[in-house]
Amino acid sequence: MEGVLVALAIPFRDGKVDVEGLGRHVSSLVKEGVNGFFPLGTTSMGVLLNVEERRIALETISENSNGLPIVVQVGSTDWSTVVETVKLAEKFNAEAIASIVPIYYKPDYDTIKLYFSKLNQLTSLPIFIYNIPGNVGFNVTPDLVARLIKDGVSVGGVKDSSGDIGQVMRFVEMGLEVFNGSDHIVTLATLVGAKGCISALSNSVTGPVIESYRLVKDGDVKGALKAQSLVAKVRDLASKYPKPAVYYSLVKLLKYDFGGVKEPLVRNLTREEETELAAELSKLGLKVRFN
Repeated sequence: MEGVLVALAIPFRDGKVDVEGLGRHVSSLVKEGVNGFFPLGTTSMGVLLNVEERRIALETISENSNGLPIVVQVGSTDWSTVVETVKLAEKFNAEAIASIVPIYYKPDYDTIKLYFSKLNQLTSLPIFIYNIPGNVGFNVTPDLVARLIKDGVSVGGVKDSSGDIGQVMRFVEMGLEVFNGSDHIVTLATLVGAKGCISALSNSVTGPVIESYRLVKDGDVKGALKAQSLVAKVRDLASKYPKPAVYYSLVKLLKYDFGGVKEPLVRNLTREEETELAAELSKLGLKVRFN
């Protein structure tokens, strides 16, 4: 498994998963050349989705993914939800699962070890540690992962969204399957040996994200850096607005009609914010659909 996996936006309408919109989105991304999907993570609002919403989303993704690899983020604040999501991942033929560390209570090492040990007992699927310290408030370092492995925890790989290229390098040097989760360093992470990226912006600026990765693999580093520059500029724009809603608005502005986030736990962008965002995207030379 390698390449560009989409940290998938899962659209909601009227408080429910927009099955039609999600199916169309997945099919469109397949045609654009992505290499797989990462549902129920941060961009998907995974920790906000109940088991039935997770089931509906995974079934829809599986039906429209054309057999591409799917890595399911199973983490939740509730262990029974984690267990049921692992079962769903197996049912819908996931390539692997991933999980954030337990959240809110700032886990110590023994808590993290206990959690991933229990995940190991639930499934034979490879388990990726999903490190996103900006959201979870805890950085899963290479030293911590090395300690887990030494203590017998099976770690299939790491999705690292720290944005720290040095940390990505250390994970690679450990011989792990590493996927970079920070859109502004796709090219650099690929250069230092990451298997690929799990990208939120690939929902919207799909081509440039793919080029940021693929051109490196083809030996065209200059071309990759040019594509990466555009991706980084879009990321800088996105950082001014509420997440994950901005990723949903980017799909709507750059591609097609698209649903929003699961309010009120997170909020959608306002009309004024989308108008402002559209104007800034146009300045970058991107074709914006807006009415």
